[in-house]
Amino acid sequence: MNRLAAAVRAAAGSGHFVSGWSAAVSLALSLSVMAPAAGGSWAALALAGLATWACFAAALIVVGIVERWMPRPRGRAVFVAIAIVATAASRPMIQDAWLHLFGAQPPPAWQLPFRIATNAAVWAIVLCAIAIIVDTLRSLRETNILLGAAVARLDEAGRGADAFAVRARATILEAVADLRHGVERLPSSRDAAAEVRLLAMERVRPWSHRLVRLVESDPAPSAIAAPVVPAPPAGVRFAGIRLPPFRLPPVGVATVLYAACLLPYATRAASPIALLLGVVTAVLGGLLADTLPRRRSISRIGRAPALFGILAVCVGTALTVLASAAGAPPALAIVPVLVYPALALAAGLCTGAVHALRVEQRRLSAAIKAAQRASRAGTRPARDALGAAAELLHRDGQSRCTLFVLEHPDPSDHELAALVRELRELVESVATVFDRPPSAGTASIAALVSTWGRVIDLQVSVAPDAQVVLDAGSGEAQDVYDIVAEGVLNAVKHTSAHRAEAAVDVIRTGAGPHLRVRVKSFGPLRPGAELRPASHVRSLGAHVRPAPGGAVLEAALPVPAAVVSAEHPVDGHIGRS
Repeated sequence: MNRLAAAVRAAAGSGHFVSGWSAAVSLALSLSVMAPAAGGSWAALALAGLATWACFAAALIVVGIVERWMPRPRGRAVFVAIAIVATAASRPMIQDAWLHLFGAQPPPAWQLPFRIATNAAVWAIVLCAIAIIVDTLRSLRETNILLGAAVARLDEAGRGADAFAVRARATILEAVADLRHGVERLPSSRDAAAEVRLLAMERVRPWSHRLVRLVESDPAPSAIAAPVVPAPPAGVRFAGIRLPPFRLPPVGVATVLYAACLLPYATRAASPIALLLGVVTAVLGGLLADTLPRRRSISRIGRAPALFGILAVCVGTALTVLASAAGAPPALAIVPVLVYPALALAAGLCTGAVHALRVEQRRLSAAIKAAQRASRAGTRPARDALGAAAELLHRDGQSRCTLFVLEHPDPSDHELAALVRELRELVESVATVFDRPPSAGTASIAALVSTWGRVIDLQVSVAPDAQVVLDAGSGEAQDVYDIVAEGVLNAVKHTSAHRAEAAVDVIRTGAGPHLRVRVKSFGPLRPGAELRPASHVRSLGAHVRPAPGGAVLEAALPVPAAVVSAEHPVDGHIGRS
C-alpha cells in the first residue's frame, strides 16, 4: 500500500499525469462503460457519447498543459487532484446537456448525485492507473537511456585503456631516453653547475609535469557522440505498432480494474442477488485466470499467456450471461465480455513492458559494473606507473639537481661523478616503474568521477586523512571504489534527479579509526528499500538509510590506525564534476 501511494504521488507530481494515453482510454470508456444509458436512438446516444468525450478530452488537455507549466511537484499534485475530480464530477451534467441537444432522454434527476460520485471515483482510479503506468515506463526509459550512455562511456574508456597504456609506456621510454642523454652530457660539460641547472629546469621538471598531465588525462574521447538507446523490448507487431511482450499481470489486477469501472453502475442498476452473483463470478473467475496459468506444468511449456487470455474471455462471457439473465439490455449485457478481456490484455501488456524495461535496466547495470571493473583494471596500472615516475622526477630528480647547484657552485669531477651516478640510478628507476606492483590509491576513484561526471551531476570529496589511508597501500581503496560506484549507480537507477554526492573521511570510534563512505542520492527513498542480500557492498557493511532530500548509502570500513596521519585536517576533496 505504501508503494502504491508513493507511485500515485510521484505520478501526480511528475508533470505528465495527463498524456495521450489518458485521452485514448477515456474514449474507449466513454463509448463503452461510461456511455450514455438513457432513452433515445442509437445515433443520438453515440453522438452524445462522442461529444461528451470531446469535452472531457479538451478538459484533460488543459489540465495537462497547466501541470507541465507549474514548477513545483507538490503544487502540480494538488492541482491535478482537484482538476481531475472536478472534471469527472462535471461530466454527467455535460452528458445530459448533449443528450437533450441530440433529442435523447437523460437519466432521472434523482440519479445525478450518484452519477457524479461514480464518475469521480471511476475516472480518478482509471486516470491514476494510466498515469502510474506511463510514469513508470517513462522513468524506466529515461533511466535506461542514461545507463546506456554510461555503458557507452565506459566501453570507450575500456577500449581506450590499452591505447592509454601503450601511450604511457611510450612516454616513459621517451622521457628515459631524453634524461639519459642529458645526464650523460654532464661529465663533458665545462660549466657543470649550469648544465645541472638546465637539466633540472629544461628536462626533469618538464617531464615531471608532462607525466602528471598524462595521469590526469582521459584515455577515452572527452564526450559521448550520442547516447546508446536501449533496444526496444521484444514483442509482436500489430497494425504496424510494436506491442510489448505479454506477461501475466499481478494477481487480482484485472478483476480490481474491472470492478472499479463497472461496480458503481452495477450497484445502481442490478438487483442485490444479481450483483452478488456478478461479484462472486468476477472474483472466483479472476482468481482462476490468475492462478491456473502460473502452475509450473503450464508455464514450463509456454502456454500461460494463451490460457490466461482464454480464461479472461470465459470470465467476461460468464459475466455477460449473468447480466443477460438479470434482464440487462443487450447493449449493456455485452459490455463485460468486451471490457474484462480488454482490461486483462492491457494489464498483461503493461506488466510485460515494465518487466522488459527492468530486465534491460538490470542488463545495463551489470554491463556498467563489468565495464567499471575493466576500466579500473585497465588504466590503473598505467596511471600508477606514470604517477610514480612523475613523483620520482619531481621529488628526487629536480630537488637533487637544485640542491647540488646550491651546495656546489663550482663542482669537482668527483662531486659531479657522484651526482651522475645518482641521476643514472634515478633514470633507471623511472624506466622500471611499470615493473613495480600496483599500489592502492585514489586514482581509480578519480577515474570514476571523470566517467560518471559526464553523465550526471556528481560531486566526490575525499578528506586528506582518508586519502592517506587510501594511498598507504591498504586494501580499502578497492572497497571504497566499489561502494561509491554502487551508490552512484543506484542514484541513477532509482531517482529522477540524476545527481549524487559522495564523501570519504576518517572517523574515530571505540573500535579504532574507520573509513566512512557516504553516497547521497536526491529523491524519495522507496519504502522498504535495501541492498540485495547477495550484494558485495552489503557484505562490506554498507546500508541504505533515508536522509533529508534523498537517501544515503553508507559504510564504515576499519583501517589500521598507523596509516592515519593526525597532521591532516578533516576537510579536503578529490575532485568535482
